[in-house]
Amino acid sequence: MKRCFFSLALVAVLIPATGGCALFGSSAPDETPEQTYERARALFQQEEWKEADELFGDVWKDHPSSPFAADARFYEAEARYGRGKYNGAFELYKSFLEQHPLSPHSPLIQRRLYDMGTYLVEEGKNGFFGLTYSDEGVAILDYLVSAFPHGDLADDALVYAADHEWRSDKPLNAIGHLHDLIDHYPGSEWALEARLRLARAYRDVNRGTRYDADALKRSKAQYLAYIDLVSADSAREREYADLLQAARDELALVEEALAQKMLEAADFYLRTGKVDAARSELRNLAREHPGTRAAAEAERRLGRGPAQDVAETGSDDDGSDNEGEGE
Repeated sequence: MKRCFFSLALVAVLIPATGGCALFGSSAPDETPEQTYERARALFQQEEWKEADELFGDVWKDHPSSPFAADARFYEAEARYGRGKYNGAFELYKSFLEQHPLSPHSPLIQRRLYDMGTYLVEEGKNGFFGLTYSDEGVAILDYLVSAFPHGDLADDALVYAADHEWRSDKPLNAIGHLHDLIDHYPGSEWALEARLRLARAYRDVNRGTRYDADALKRSKAQYLAYIDLVSADSAREREYADLLQAARDELALVEEALAQKMLEAADFYLRTGKVDAARSELRNLAREHPGTRAAAEAERRLGRGPAQDVAETGSDDDGSDNEGEGE
């Protein structure tokens, strides 16, 4: 830190009524809010963040009705940002916006929130004494979206948070952010990619009961929407050729997984003696998922008759699930 190394002339200009080292520290008892504010600004411009932080705080806390109070609160947040005290800066930016939502400082605050949020997400992955804190960064990004829903960085914040959550094996959290992006920012440059990411997130949520296909159906719908949107424009189709092929390959795997669930459901009906229900499930499977391995198996079973399949798969009336059934 730079302390008391200013020229005497500079000190005399900044604080004519005080001695050399009085440039630093808390406000003096006989000092006006304006004088304290100006001292804080001088320190701020010298990047003496800690001292500026304290003096700006003195201005708005001790003189809340002063014409300098609003800017002092903002610059205290800026000083904390300069110190890397991001949690403290975040709280000050929030309190400032609550009092001054239309401030000309708002665009800069939006950028600060985005930079702090993304920084904490990345740094938080490494953790501190084994504790990660990326969620603090996500919370700041969420606040940015709520405070600046029409700002330039809201969609970027949503896609950044979703990407982190998906990579951190939190697909349910990612789904919420991606839906917000698609629903509220359809014109965003991220909207198309968000749909592909949403399809993948729903695919990764497929951890329910063995016969629960809801997440996979939602995944399929998002893959189809993405493929349709990209294919509708020939120039875009060429630009996104690799991603389009990846989406088609991933959709094929989702189709196979859906078909397999239906085949396993048919097995369950057979084990419990519900032959008609099994036959209906196999027919639906063949119709809804043609070209899959499970559909080919369904066709084979329908051609031979369900009674034979009961004999081959076993007649476990207890309904237990065994890996490899219907293979």
